[in-house]
Amino acid sequence: MDKPVKPLPRLLVIEAHSDDSAISASAFLEKHRDKYDIRFALLTVSDINLHHAGELKRDARITEYANYVKHFKGLWHREGNLPLDADSRLDTIPKREIISAIENIIKIVKPEILIVQGPSFHQDHTLVYEATIAATRPTALHCPDEIYVMENPTYVHSIGPSTDFKPDLYVSMTEKELNKKLELFKKHFPSQVRDEPNSLSLEGIKAWSRYRGIEARTLYAEAFKTFRRVI
Repeated sequence: MDKPVKPLPRLLVIEAHSDDSAISASAFLEKHRDKYDIRFALLTVSDINLHHAGELKRDARITEYANYVKHFKGLWHREGNLPLDADSRLDTIPKREIISAIENIIKIVKPEILIVQGPSFHQDHTLVYEATIAATRPTALHCPDEIYVMENPTYVHSIGPSTDFKPDLYVSMTEKELNKKLELFKKHFPSQVRDEPNSLSLEGIKAWSRYRGIEARTLYAEAFKTFRRVI
């Protein structure tokens, strides 16, 4: 008689914007795509008018994200009214509602590992971070054994204590793995790719990956900060 297949550990990515984890954690997800049952929670999407790329409708951005999730054979949790139509206006939503939405998804997924973005001068990032930490407080119904904060080089490297990012976990990348990350970003979020020397240009992401790679004594790397780890 065949032994029952043990389910994969669940990994939940919680992000404010559709391209955040693509910039910050897609190499991590690529390395672990066969090791974890990867789930996604996206908090906000709206119509947006980008000065460098023109107007992009909410429905088009949702389609982009759905294809991105599909790349990892993941599952996108859209319980309730997520994603909120409040991109760059998440501070207009009562914080209690944001926490409740995240609590609900965590209750459904029951992840062993959770990845979330850190606070920054972008209010959406800070609200999602703070709401996620509140949703995984010690009295929560479920708290993942591992919680990692992903780095967004666009937002965390500016003067001020709220953007002080000191990583303690690195995910190494070869040249081939970095190029795959850049191609993934360009394919699924072409409107977000900036021209050089912007930090969201392909060369900008590569340069920052090299900087973190030097810290990690590898060629390229993504950087994370541990918030919680129980072994």
